[in-house]
Amino acid sequence: MDLADSLNGIGLSCSDNQLANLQTILKQHLKWNQVFNISAHRDEESVLIYQILDSLTPHPFIREGLLLDIGTGPGFPGLPLAIFFPDTHFTLVDPNDKKLGFAKYIKSLCDLKNLTTVNKRVQDLSTKKQFDQIISRAFTNLSGMITCSLPMLKPDGEILAMKGARAESEIVDAESIHSNCMIQLHKLPHIVDKKRMLAVVKQR
Repeated sequence: MDLADSLNGIGLSCSDNQLANLQTILKQHLKWNQVFNISAHRDEESVLIYQILDSLTPHPFIREGLLLDIGTGPGFPGLPLAIFFPDTHFTLVDPNDKKLGFAKYIKSLCDLKNLTTVNKRVQDLSTKKQFDQIISRAFTNLSGMITCSLPMLKPDGEILAMKGARAESEIVDAESIHSNCMIQLHKLPHIVDKKRMLAVVKQR
């Protein structure tokens, strides 16, 4: 599977440097997984599809400013997105130091000056810093994500929740609990072997 062609398939073109950085993620992910078990994806195609490409599918919704990636694990979706959005500052948060160590290592290798890692539970983050966007790929259900995110979201900010086939039912639950929020559902490119959607949450 050709990485550049795969990026074109989700509407992204890349520079040589961006392509090299993504290849660094791919190569190092395979190495780290042999020792540290940072994810369930252990072959090149699986890492490319489920970690790199899937992480990049929300790219049309990313804007400049401060973005918080909660429950990032070893750095997804934050790492690949940071490579393509140098004017957005990404803060990657996860309580698992072993997994987050991979994101720190990639930050150094790829010289990602627009990326910070924080080894904490999202519930333990200070609410003094407010973010323009908060994203997550596999943190918790939508209602739970909204509850955790709102204290750190700017009044005009957005929550970007990457979801699968149960997105519609999660939205029904979230709207019944968070009447102060508006939720829109968008289809994302079909990369993984399940329907992938993006729930965009804004405060009323």
